[in-house]
Amino acid sequence: MKAPTSVLAVLLMLSSAALGQTASVQPSAQTQPTASAPFAAGVKLFLEPMDGFAQFLSDAIVKKKVPVVLVHERAKADFVMSGEAHVKKRGFFTGFVMSTGGKGSVSIRDARTGGQVFACKFNKVDQMEAEGYIYQSWAESCAKHLKKALEKK
Repeated sequence: MKAPTSVLAVLLMLSSAALGQTASVQPSAQTQPTASAPFAAGVKLFLEPMDGFAQFLSDAIVKKKVPVVLVHERAKADFVMSGEAHVKKRGFFTGFVMSTGGKGSVSIRDARTGGQVFACKFNKVDQMEAEGYIYQSWAESCAKHLKKALEKK
């Protein structure tokens, strides 16, 4: 029954006023640290700031009910998500002719070994959407793929 515990921990984390505050973390069943935690449901995940994209990812992970525990301290995490996302806005005149562009990618690495366990790339942009909606769409897509990857294991 790790999933309800994970959801509770995520909800507690989101109730804090800012990302800089720490959330209470449920103690793990293991008493001895392992060399590398398996990448499966219930892992502790730390999100790097990523120029604000981490907030979109955090919201999407909660919305899509991805079975991970988000932590605010890198030292407490089993895995670390990092990456980048940038929307390239066109100028006033070129915006009518050319579409908005952009791309990004995120990856999850083991916090102890540095080995990559998950990656997600995105570049599709709807020119009629505002920048915030593009980032939100990318984050939700990434969360959906992350949930599928965790459910396979």
